[in-house]
Amino acid sequence: MYEKVCKWCGNLISVEKQQSFASHVAGCIMNPKVEERYKKNSERFKGVLKVERIEISKECPKCKEIFKVIATESEIRRNKVRLFCSRKCSNTRIHSEKTKEKMSSASIGIIPYNKGVKKIKKFTCLKCGKEGIIKRYNNKQKYHSECWRLSSGGIRQGSSRGKSGWYKGYWCDSSYELAYLIYNLDNSILIERNKNGFEYTHNDEKHLFYPDFIIGGKYIEIKNYKSELTDSKISQFPYEIEIYYKEEMKPFIEYVKNKYGKDFIKLYE
Repeated sequence: MYEKVCKWCGNLISVEKQQSFASHVAGCIMNPKVEERYKKNSERFKGVLKVERIEISKECPKCKEIFKVIATESEIRRNKVRLFCSRKCSNTRIHSEKTKEKMSSASIGIIPYNKGVKKIKKFTCLKCGKEGIIKRYNNKQKYHSECWRLSSGGIRQGSSRGKSGWYKGYWCDSSYELAYLIYNLDNSILIERNKNGFEYTHNDEKHLFYPDFIIGGKYIEIKNYKSELTDSKISQFPYEIEIYYKEEMKPFIEYVKNKYGKDFIKLYE
C-alpha cells in the first residue's frame, strides 16, 4: 500500500501503486493546470492538436546501414523507436559457437515425429472422374495433369451474360442457344457443340472466335443483336457459317414455348 498527501487538495491518498498516486495529482481538481491538461488531451483526441514528429538517422546494429526514423520527442527520449532497418535484420539471430554446440548436442538422438510418414491426399478429377493423388500438397488440385492440358484454355463455360446451363450433355450459354438446341434434338437433327477457336483481329488486337454449334459441317453462331465485333468475327471466319439473330431465332423460340412453356430455361439440368 502506498500513502501520501496530495500537494493540491491536501488529502491523504492511499493507493496500491505510486503510479496511481501520480495520476491523482495530475488530475486533481485543485491542480491549477488541470483545465489546461484536459483541453490539451481533448484537442489531441479530436485531431486538432498533433504531436510533432522528428526525423532522425540511426545505424542498423546488424548490417550497419544508415536509415531514417520518424518519431515523437517522447518516443526518442524513452528509446521507443525501431532498432533495425528491416524485418530481415531484426529476425536475424547470431549464435555463438558455444550455443551452436549446445543446440547440436541437444538434438542428437531425437527422431522427428513425422519421419517416415507420408501424407497422401486424393482428389476426384473434374474431367475424367477418376481419383488421383495430390502432388506437392496442392490442396486445390482438381485435374490430372493430362486432363488439365485438354481442359485448359479455350472458351469458358458460363462466361456470357445469358442464362446458361447443361441440357442433355450439351452446354448452352443463353436461352437462345437452348431453344435452338432443343429444336434440333427434338427433330433428330445431328448437332454438336463447337470447341475449336478461330483467330481474328479486332481493333489491332488478336482474339479467338468460338462459334456455338456445328450441323452437317456448317458452323452456327447465335446472337441477340448485330455489332461491329460480330461483323469482324464473321468477315474473317475461314469456313461456312450461318448467323441467327433475334429475328431468325423467333421460330425456334415459338416452338420451344409452345411445347415446353414460356419458362423453358427450367429444362436446364
